[in-house]
Amino acid sequence: MAEFYERFIHETFDADGRPVACRYVYGPDFNYGYDVADALAEVHPDRVAMRWRDDRGRARDLTFADLRSLSDRAARLLAGRGLHRGDVLMAALRCHWQYWVVALAAHKLGLILAPVYHLLSEDDLAYRMQAAQVRGVVCCRDGDAPARVRAAADRAGTVAVRLTIDGAAEGFADFDALLAAQPEGWDRVATACHDPMLLYFTSGTTGKPKGVLHDFVYPLANHCGARYMQDGHDGSVHFATGDTGWEVVSGTKFYSQWLCLVTLLVYDCDRFSAEAVLALLERERATSVMAQPTVYRKLTDVGLDRYDLSSVTCWAVGGEKLLPDLAETVRAQTGQPLYEGYAQSEAGLIAALSKVGGLRPGSVGRILPKYHVELLRPDGRFAAPGEEGEIVLVADGGHRPEGLLIGYLGDEEATRHILDGDLYHTGDLATRDADGFLYYKGRADGIIKTKGYRVSPVEVEALLGQHPAVYECLAAGIADRDLGQRIRAYVHLRAGEAPSEALAQELMAWHNARCTGYRKIRELAFVPALPRNDNGKLVRGRPIEPGAVYPYRP
Repeated sequence: MAEFYERFIHETFDADGRPVACRYVYGPDFNYGYDVADALAEVHPDRVAMRWRDDRGRARDLTFADLRSLSDRAARLLAGRGLHRGDVLMAALRCHWQYWVVALAAHKLGLILAPVYHLLSEDDLAYRMQAAQVRGVVCCRDGDAPARVRAAADRAGTVAVRLTIDGAAEGFADFDALLAAQPEGWDRVATACHDPMLLYFTSGTTGKPKGVLHDFVYPLANHCGARYMQDGHDGSVHFATGDTGWEVVSGTKFYSQWLCLVTLLVYDCDRFSAEAVLALLERERATSVMAQPTVYRKLTDVGLDRYDLSSVTCWAVGGEKLLPDLAETVRAQTGQPLYEGYAQSEAGLIAALSKVGGLRPGSVGRILPKYHVELLRPDGRFAAPGEEGEIVLVADGGHRPEGLLIGYLGDEEATRHILDGDLYHTGDLATRDADGFLYYKGRADGIIKTKGYRVSPVEVEALLGQHPAVYECLAAGIADRDLGQRIRAYVHLRAGEAPSEALAQELMAWHNARCTGYRKIRELAFVPALPRNDNGKLVRGRPIEPGAVYPYRP
């Protein structure tokens, strides 16, 4: 019997059952909301699509029929508030179940959905709203999120529609109450498959965060991760960490899982608790887990072998570089390997280890057949096996591969920089072997990956550089057992300032009080000068030999 996803994805396999090619089949008006989510409600109306649980004991199961009904009514609600095809709708909803309903409704209306992290500062939110000309926002009521979102929306001046879930907040209408008042039914709205559907802001190394635009075909290209890396299939119960404000959710607990008839196990919590998560996996009989190395550190510190996790047959990891000792600890506690992957916000999953594709020590995975991947040498030639080069995706015949970004929002120069003719430049360095396994070497541009988040060193430097004692500074990621990388700042002081531990603590406290938590500087070193090339340009990635390094002591 054909799999549901085979309506849209046709694969070719080798003699060992490994996928070696895939072809996407979709119409000019393909829309995940109608053609996947609603279609699943037709063929599997009573199938549970999501088991939602939170740390307050609340639980809600949503079937595909529920999702169709709720997203239809949400689409009617948003349209009634004046939102139309092409408008940008921001969602700051943590992992509340309403996110998935709002997302499907946005897709059905042809809106551009812009998920954001609910703990972003007012400045961060205002920048994103202004850059995207956001017309509407749906926000959670956790902490002071409504106040920050409201202040940012006032500054942006374009956000006419303002809704909060779980009741109304000051300046916001009650999404849930309005949703319940909507009648059933919704007529399909005309959309185009290559219209922009998603807008994610990702940290870069120059200037402000860039808005990554994906089209309506993007959800299809995520299937490789769910089907292979996460071993998703009819009957799977899949758990993944990650806030809905980040792109990783698209590939780890949304589109691709439902294509493969996987039930999502979603845990919504204020603070991560390894014990609570392990108890949830045991109680709900999860079959697969996807998390960052930082999360696995916490889980293994408690002990994966202290719980009955015999139902879990696939452990997957991504978001940061996996250190060998952690992989060995997970195997010792579960008897199973960790399947690592390599992905980008701009392109989704590019390579992965899997049961089907195999394991290879030190590798981030076998290149997936969704892309034509090469390694580009500095001389412009493609690298042979064993040679280092930049990972690039090749647009064969000029066709932009499904899953690759449309471009950066309002930034043609940045788009041209990464989409160079028939090549997409990842900015990541790697080698590959003759069997197509990638070995990641690092970022060419210094992006810091900490706690599963991407942090631009430029953002850290721009803020810290505002302190009157700082002449110039450089931020870098330092390997860290628990965080993946911790942020270290190298500071060149202004004339008249003297290095001291007291000043180091003052600088870190000053910076950290003004930024989102994952961007906090964890340690600081004073240096007499920063590394520069012959043209005076700051050089990233060059080793710096500091004197004393001061850890942050809040």
